[in-house]
Amino acid sequence: MRPRHLSVLAAVMALPALPVQAHAADPGLARTYHVAPWGIDHAQGSPSSPLRTIAACLSRVRPGDTCLVHHGTYREQVTPPSGTKDAPITLAAYGDGPVTVDGTEPVTGWKDAGDGLVAADTNLPLDPDFDAVFLDDDRAAEGRWPNSGADPLNTTWAEADPTSTDQHIDDTDLPDADWTGATVHLWAGSNPWAQQTGTVTTTTPGKLDFKGGNYRCPPLCMGAQNYRNYYLVGSKAALDQPGEWYYDESAHRLYLVPPKHGMAGHTVTAKHRLWGVDLGNSSYVTVRGLNLWGTSLRTGPGSRGVVVDGLHATYISEFSTLPMPPDSDLAIPPFEGHIVASRILDSGVQILGTGNTLENSEISRSAGDGVLVRGTGNTVTDNYIHDVGWMGSYTPGIEINGNDHTVTHNTIRRTGRASIDTAWQVNGTEFHGNRIAYNDMSEAMRTSRDGSPFYVCCSLDGSGSSIDHNTSHDADGQVGFYVDNYSGHFLLHHNVAWNTGSRGTFFNGHTGPSIANQDHNSSYGVGVNGNSTLLSGATDASGSYLSNIVGPMPVSATRAGDPLPVVRSNLVTDKPGYTDAVNGELWLTDGSAAIDAGETIDGITTDARGTAPDIGAYEYGAPVWSTGCDLPGCGQRVRHGGWTATASDGTDASAAVDGDIDTRWTAAAAQTPGQSLTVDLGETKTFGRLSLDAGRDTSGQPYGFSVSVGRDGTHWSGALAQVSGRSFTQDAVFPAQTARYVRITLTASGPAPWVVNDLRLYGDGPDASATLQAEQATTVRGVARGTAATGVLGSGDRIGFRRASVTGDRLTVRLASTCATDCALQLRLDAPDGPVAATLPVRATGSTDTWQEQSVTLRRRLAGIHTLYLVAKGGPRVAALDWLTIHRK
Repeated sequence: MRPRHLSVLAAVMALPALPVQAHAADPGLARTYHVAPWGIDHAQGSPSSPLRTIAACLSRVRPGDTCLVHHGTYREQVTPPSGTKDAPITLAAYGDGPVTVDGTEPVTGWKDAGDGLVAADTNLPLDPDFDAVFLDDDRAAEGRWPNSGADPLNTTWAEADPTSTDQHIDDTDLPDADWTGATVHLWAGSNPWAQQTGTVTTTTPGKLDFKGGNYRCPPLCMGAQNYRNYYLVGSKAALDQPGEWYYDESAHRLYLVPPKHGMAGHTVTAKHRLWGVDLGNSSYVTVRGLNLWGTSLRTGPGSRGVVVDGLHATYISEFSTLPMPPDSDLAIPPFEGHIVASRILDSGVQILGTGNTLENSEISRSAGDGVLVRGTGNTVTDNYIHDVGWMGSYTPGIEINGNDHTVTHNTIRRTGRASIDTAWQVNGTEFHGNRIAYNDMSEAMRTSRDGSPFYVCCSLDGSGSSIDHNTSHDADGQVGFYVDNYSGHFLLHHNVAWNTGSRGTFFNGHTGPSIANQDHNSSYGVGVNGNSTLLSGATDASGSYLSNIVGPMPVSATRAGDPLPVVRSNLVTDKPGYTDAVNGELWLTDGSAAIDAGETIDGITTDARGTAPDIGAYEYGAPVWSTGCDLPGCGQRVRHGGWTATASDGTDASAAVDGDIDTRWTAAAAQTPGQSLTVDLGETKTFGRLSLDAGRDTSGQPYGFSVSVGRDGTHWSGALAQVSGRSFTQDAVFPAQTARYVRITLTASGPAPWVVNDLRLYGDGPDASATLQAEQATTVRGVARGTAATGVLGSGDRIGFRRASVTGDRLTVRLASTCATDCALQLRLDAPDGPVAATLPVRATGSTDTWQEQSVTLRRRLAGIHTLYLVAKGGPRVAALDWLTIHRK
């Protein structure tokens, strides 16, 4: 079935729609047409006589007209015509249920093909590199060796023998089969900062030759290297696991390993359309509330004024090879290293052109980009982008090419490489006027070891661009914010990073210039073990400026240039006075040495309170700003609350659960089935995913493990998930559990002891024991939402948080109020008029700009999942809200 958590946004989008107001030069001439699966295409298009296809509707519309699409699945390519600036065309879900534009077609006529296979004769029209097959609405894996699990970001690799050479693999474990014509996917070399593919030319037992890749050696060759990872795909010889498929292009035949009991009752579809919604030649069109399945959406270089709102796109891009980009795609002269830009321009949801917008959308499951924004003056805001970039080139969550774009309030999670990136090979070196702000970037660098969640390369001129108020954390790379190889004029400020490896921010001169780069008022926390901010390797660092930075490690810059870099007013300490560094709450507490200790910087320290600006990203006494989107699914990490761990071998396992990615627990002996690690969370938590971070040293990654849970540490569930594969971080996904204890048990042998740098848990919604930021509420009524806190709530106004995990008996709210009497905030469960869990009498704080934490005991202890509503009572100006939390006394 389709992933459970992906249906959340679809359900939200299916809420009853408000009447659509068409915008036309003459509103009296605007028409609204209806489309429904039960309609016919020569009908009138009225509510009682709808059209059958979206295409039929779009063939009739004129500027100012609207297509309202009723619930159902539409297997067609949608190509809207253009509206005008004053009279856009609208294509919108009607609001009576999900509307899905499906890029696949059913495959039927399955027959026995021998050797345990079935086959169907079918013509897949795409380039074979872009084929995709779905079994029972789940992605089916192309046949491969070695077999891997369902998660392409947690893949299983073969390891070549050290005698391998460039374009040749020796592997005594390679099955004896004819692999000629298969694709070999490589992640190899001394420092494999990208992956590559080639084609097998000859095979003999335990050996194969291939051609392709970029021939760059080192770091991307085989042989006696630190990494010799590879797998084979695209060969009928690899079909040995239920659900695997192989397409014989010459015979137009699709082969499949059937499910255990045969094909009866199962459905198979195959991808037929790359662009389910093709706006490549369209301008002034609004697309609202559509779902995409197995296909994507694009605007074109000439598109203007397109608004894409509430898109829910799943499995948007699939490909099996990483070819060198054609010279015509490159902005600078080609050389072999440009293979890292493979597939950037032909994957993802693509917002190209000028003045277009993607907002309030969930984009997931892509071999390449999540979103490509390219052109001038486009906006990407309030989107949830996850599980993308698994093929291992430089395709990120959001790829930004061009100038004057606005990329804000996005949550980007689980990416193969960067969360946000720009590729100079296809962008060129000009990167002017871009605003990248209030984005939350986590779980990046799943298929690379050299990079960061925010990454720019190379020789870029960032004049006029601002990278500010972003959070970067829990990543498998080296750095939180990385401005690489000769880039200059980048302004970073008020950014936050923790658990990013060696550095918080890195400006890499790399034996060249790194001019006029700045980092101001940033905060760095645990899991940064090299420098908080570093500018190094530059032959010329003129005009660079690092100030008002707080972190555990030094702030330093190469002493080269005229004028020399400025490094001052920074606080380097392991006790900066953060609220909760392990959970990323790096705002200051009373008495911190960072308060009023900073310097004034024009345009940067604009919210200073007290006698001087504070050092760091959060001004003490001001509302605490937050990052990321406010859609369902945007808040998922379970709060770390003093967990403890016990290893079956008796070793001290505290480093596995201290919340610091740079500390490590190592088992006492080589991996054998049955070795275990038991974690006590201290209280019950609700979660459905466990991430085991084994760091960037591949030798200690578990070869296989299972996860079970318990409420008392004695009685255990069965195995909720079985995980195999070797990657920096491995994820176990299972139905949501409410438990206090978690046990990880090895299920396979390995040559080295297993290691754990960090364990993280994730739920289906926010953890209410963490601070629930008011500006990230999933529902708001009667009050304006800002980048930090809300406006003043009046009686009856409310904010709500969908499906929060609640464990505790005390409510704390940070608020500001001038109400002297009879004002209160009610905490209600599951509905705005649901049961009252607590009533917090509001005490005046002196002004609506003076913030104070106020608390009340709940009527009863709460545990489990609830939608939480905070409802104002008592007058027209009750309180402004910053955040709330539900915790233990």
